[in-house]
Amino acid sequence: MIYSINLRVIGIIYFTFIMFQFFNTIFIVIYAQESSLAPSQNGSSQPMNSHNMTSMMQRGAIAMGFDQNKITHGFSSTKDGGQIKIMSLDENDNQTINQIRNHIRDIQHDFTEGNFTKPFFIHQQLVPGIDAMTQNKDQIQYQVQDLKNGSILLLNTNNSSLVNSINQFMTYQSTEHNVH
Repeated sequence: MIYSINLRVIGIIYFTFIMFQFFNTIFIVIYAQESSLAPSQNGSSQPMNSHNMTSMMQRGAIAMGFDQNKITHGFSSTKDGGQIKIMSLDENDNQTINQIRNHIRDIQHDFTEGNFTKPFFIHQQLVPGIDAMTQNKDQIQYQVQDLKNGSILLLNTNNSSLVNSINQFMTYQSTEHNVH
């Protein structure tokens, strides 16, 4: 009797968890589709890639684990992929430098797994290039290089169409973080 009740409770909990995951996924997909619409389609008078920089910086601080006003971000394309460079503005700010290095290693791991949820969270929309980067995750090598006041994540591939996707990702990021 007790055993069957416990199984029912476990079943209800499991069902609730699955339904939560399902609706959460639907919400993210719908939000991503709506936020990627052209301005005339989503009712916004702002350009498609324009959004509130302050909000983006706040979401960035949450996702990256450090104050965005204490760092500089650089995204650049290379002939084999691209690079993400994050540096502390103060070379003596060891806490921020360590946080940058931890973040670069975290995104190295996430991107290697095909997980691009942090860029989606920060920008509140799908970032160009990540679909191909996710589908072809095994064709991209991610290498970390520590700098005196931060780190660089190098993205390299031999697949020329994938290089184009990585370059789209870098161009978008560079445009979004242009003042930062």
